[in-house]
Amino acid sequence: MLRSLVLCSWLLCSVMANAQTTQLKQLSEPYAGYALTVLNSPHEVLDTLINSAPDASAADIIHAQYQLMLAKAYYNLTYPQKALKHAQLALGFVSEKSQTWLYHQVKVMEAVAFELIGTPMQGLAGLNAAIAWSKQQNDAKLYLQALFSRGIVQTSLADYLAALDDFQQAYALASDNPNELSKAHVAAMLAQVYEYRSEDSVAIPYYEEAVAAHRTHGADLDLSIALFGLGKAHRNTGNIELAISQLEESALLAEKIDDLQGVAYALKELAAINMLQKDYAAAEQKLVKAADIFAQAGNPQMNFNMMVSLGMLALETDNLTQAETYLHSADILLDRQNMPVHSIGFDEIYAGLLFRQGHYQRAYEVLKQAFLNHKKYQSAQSSEQLHELSSRFELQLAQQENKVLSQQNALQQLQLSNKKTLNLQLILLTVFATVVCGLLGIIVMRNKVHKNRLEKLATRDELTDLYNRRHTLALLEQQMSLAARHDKRLCIAMLDLDWFKQINDSYGHVAGDKVLREFAVLCNKSLRESDVVGRIGGEEFLLILSHTASDDAYKVLDNLRLKMVGLSQLAEIPQAEVTISIGIAEYQQDDSLEDFMLLADTALYRAKNNGRDQVVVANRNITVPTDSLP
Repeated sequence: MLRSLVLCSWLLCSVMANAQTTQLKQLSEPYAGYALTVLNSPHEVLDTLINSAPDASAADIIHAQYQLMLAKAYYNLTYPQKALKHAQLALGFVSEKSQTWLYHQVKVMEAVAFELIGTPMQGLAGLNAAIAWSKQQNDAKLYLQALFSRGIVQTSLADYLAALDDFQQAYALASDNPNELSKAHVAAMLAQVYEYRSEDSVAIPYYEEAVAAHRTHGADLDLSIALFGLGKAHRNTGNIELAISQLEESALLAEKIDDLQGVAYALKELAAINMLQKDYAAAEQKLVKAADIFAQAGNPQMNFNMMVSLGMLALETDNLTQAETYLHSADILLDRQNMPVHSIGFDEIYAGLLFRQGHYQRAYEVLKQAFLNHKKYQSAQSSEQLHELSSRFELQLAQQENKVLSQQNALQQLQLSNKKTLNLQLILLTVFATVVCGLLGIIVMRNKVHKNRLEKLATRDELTDLYNRRHTLALLEQQMSLAARHDKRLCIAMLDLDWFKQINDSYGHVAGDKVLREFAVLCNKSLRESDVVGRIGGEEFLLILSHTASDDAYKVLDNLRLKMVGLSQLAEIPQAEVTISIGIAEYQQDDSLEDFMLLADTALYRAKNNGRDQVVVANRNITVPTDSLP
């Protein structure tokens, strides 16, 4: 009886679709119902779809929706190859002209499947088109989904500023409805971007927001994913016991709902903790189990990651033969063209294996190439960001030029229809010339403004307007080169706001952002014009003092420390005490960039370890493990 009803339902949908001449603006039943449950119950939706496939004679629009829902179910279960396969099958039944809305829905799905496979660039054009179309049509739901998906792709491409912009817009548009793309889902992705930027303390509140919402609504799949991210963030901030508890809960939830890949992700992170604790047997057991799951799921990117992790574990336990086997398997899975960051990391690990095997020359060559690839990748990332900004400007410029062309056409028509009145023509030409000159003036001015904006975006931190990490380090390299060439004194200082996490926890992130902005203003007012200050982390800053010895640097920075007393008042949290710890290092001719910064970082550690709110000058005879900094 039930099977007959299902068949009748398919026949009815087929007849309705064939009769319909207008384009879809939302999914038809039963797919609209599946869309409401696929986020939280992908297994159930997948089973239903597999058991109720449409008849071969059903209309194309039915087949397209069916394939789209299969792709969504497989994507939520982290089966990227299957998700991509069914998204592309759906595209075989619709075109942008025949069913524009449905076509863009499928292109968004295809894009995130490309990202999960490890080829995010392949879906970016489709996402941009979906965003433009949905914005033009005022389709809020599609616009939200496309923005969120582009944020995922931008994160995978390590364009974190673009990703944050997309996710922040998506967060503002999202609702609290757990059956849709909600604020909790977006919060989890915002947290992930901050995690990738090594700002785990900023990521944690967003993960906690997602965990609380998913736990309230009983969304076990989303809760498992959010707990996984929260556990990683707590591990990175040194809260190991809490991290283990959250990762184990994530694994149990994933196992409960038969999300085997969710179990594998949690096992991978728990194995990393085991390795930190030197429990190599437990780590290997978890990694082998996780690798089997990812291999069965056909997830090439995670398959690669697991082989690398097992190879690193084998290196850690001096099993070089096994390490070589695992790393060889990883090399086969590595798509160097579409996984540039993974390629660099892999080559560094492989160089370590070659060195341990005694192949010193080969190890040097591999490591040198990895270093060159890293610099090339960083340069390409910067170029891509500038190219994107330039493209936006060129588009605006083209729009202005089109307006000018439109006015020119209008003037030509007016001239043709008013040949008898020469004086009128002359007046119109004069007016038009004035308009064109005005427009050209506007274009020139806008060109200057946009160029300034491009330069600022490439070099400045968005929150504090200080130099960003990349530009600050580039300036430091220049100053080190000048100091070495001309035998000049050079100092740097690592500055870190004390107990900044407590400020965020007690007064909120808005207050924390005000503290950072006011500190930037204080630096600009207090430091010399020749000094360079940049934000290189969440609450961490780097100061470059050229032509300066360590004793003079101490005077400048201790004066800055004393001025911190009024910062809490400026940040509108007078009850808080905002202090700063500072570590100073003076350059020597043979210092590398990493050694120079490590020296300052060690002095900063001593300042914090001695009670904070003080300035410490580096002692080259003292080495402190800065990764143990509280």
